[in-house]
Amino acid sequence: MGCLRRLGCLVLLAVLAGGALWITGDRWRPLLPDWVPGTDEARAIAADTGWALVTPVGATRAEHALAALRDRSAKIYTWVSPADFAGYVLMDLSGRLPPEGDSTEAIVIASQLRVRTSLDIRALGGQHVWETVFDVIGTRAPLVLAGTFDIVRPGIAEFRVQELSIHGVRVPGPMIPRLLRRVDSGLHPVGMAANALLVNVPAYVADIRASSGKILIYKSEP
Repeated sequence: MGCLRRLGCLVLLAVLAGGALWITGDRWRPLLPDWVPGTDEARAIAADTGWALVTPVGATRAEHALAALRDRSAKIYTWVSPADFAGYVLMDLSGRLPPEGDSTEAIVIASQLRVRTSLDIRALGGQHVWETVFDVIGTRAPLVLAGTFDIVRPGIAEFRVQELSIHGVRVPGPMIPRLLRRVDSGLHPVGMAANALLVNVPAYVADIRASSGKILIYKSEP
């Protein structure tokens, strides 16, 4: 009986401990190493309140930060907020930000810049295919994309889109380049990745990284 009583206590403690871990999972799961399944999703949920609004003023701040790197006395790098740099990228891609009603937002999670906005589905072409969808969700749908940056050559950077979802439906990786080309029909210089969007930057920008909740921009050493 004593053994069974002790076994019952151990089982009860295990259940209580498991319950405590489940309840507090949103606190400790984002701290796990990247190789643990579900870690990225947990980080995204934990950081959900960190999204910031993309604005024209923020895009201008990012542009000024890039320009300041040209000064010989400037540090080898500068940093800008995810929302400010997302504004710079979107302004460079289309010459304007999405309509204010879209409430475009951005955040850095792990090593990716994530942007959520909306997409005019008509830009994907094949309007007759989408007519039924228009009746249900309208012509605009929530869009989320995430990726990293690379410098292709001096003056040309690329935003490599590694994740893309439309109205909550994740687009398979092989389909991302095709959708990007439908939405962005601009130049795609030799050397750019198929899943990338072109971003013009000053020629002295040597590297762009998303890290620790910021966008770090490095310049070429003289």
